[in-house]
Amino acid sequence: MQSRRKMIVIALAVMLSLFFLGAVALVVLKFIHFTDAETVLKGDKARLEFLYGQNPFPSAANLHVERENIQTIKQEVSDLQAAMGAGQIEPVVQSPARFITQFFDTQRNLLAKASAAGIAVPKTFDFGFGRHMKGDLPAPQDVPRLTQQLKIVEALCQALYAGNIASLDALSRQEFEVDALTGAGGKAVPAARAGEIDLKNSVDAGAGHVPEGQLYGRWRFSVQFKVRESGLIKILNGLANSSIFTVVTRLEIKGDEKVFERKDGAGAAVKETAVGEAEKEAPKTRDYRVVCGRENMLTIKMDVDVLQFAKPQSAASEKQPGGVK
Repeated sequence: MQSRRKMIVIALAVMLSLFFLGAVALVVLKFIHFTDAETVLKGDKARLEFLYGQNPFPSAANLHVERENIQTIKQEVSDLQAAMGAGQIEPVVQSPARFITQFFDTQRNLLAKASAAGIAVPKTFDFGFGRHMKGDLPAPQDVPRLTQQLKIVEALCQALYAGNIASLDALSRQEFEVDALTGAGGKAVPAARAGEIDLKNSVDAGAGHVPEGQLYGRWRFSVQFKVRESGLIKILNGLANSSIFTVVTRLEIKGDEKVFERKDGAGAAVKETAVGEAEKEAPKTRDYRVVCGRENMLTIKMDVDVLQFAKPQSAASEKQPGGVK
């Protein structure tokens, strides 16, 4: 009986010893971890104190200079934006009836100028505004941009006329009107054209709008006309010098193939006959050799972007930027 009690006491003593040793080991391990963490913390604190001691923060004088620099840059951008959009045509707020009257007046004026200059333009040419040829009133919200677009078309036509074109064959624009977008007025109206020409108006609700946060938007036009080489150069120079910001994005030039048919002259080029005998061929005339500067009539297809710049905001009216704290 006593030996059994001794065995129980010994077992309990061993278990308690093991628990005690485990607890001591756990405490020692946690203390080691604590010591390591305290060492890292002290090192980070010392490094942070060192960095703060270097005084990396900008001074009040530096912040003042940087604020002035930012305002200068913003003012330069604003001035550049104003200069680029100085001659641009802006939307005009007016009634739909006034726009229709203005459209027909502009059409008659452009046709009269073309006739006076000897430029071939069909009498029913609508300059891309065929949707409004019946006199139907556009939606009031479309009138400002329609008037703007009409004035741009008038300026482009005047640039073409100044280049002494022989004929104005087609002109297309972007349609953004409500009835064009909803389909109430049918599909996109074909571009103003003479004969079978592959040009038609496109539909774009954002035509002429400046997207939020962007420097500019664009109007897109396509024209087809006939002109001589010197006239084409004059047109391109006129568009580059125009008060409206125009960019020619595509230029397709097609000449009359008949003028490039070669005429033989007198002289000595050698060719072989069908039987293999050498035979002298007459030398080519000057008409054969000259290609550039012949002033032949050219058929031109040209895509033009007219850029519309956002209204510049005064840099002085913007909120002053905050400094680093």
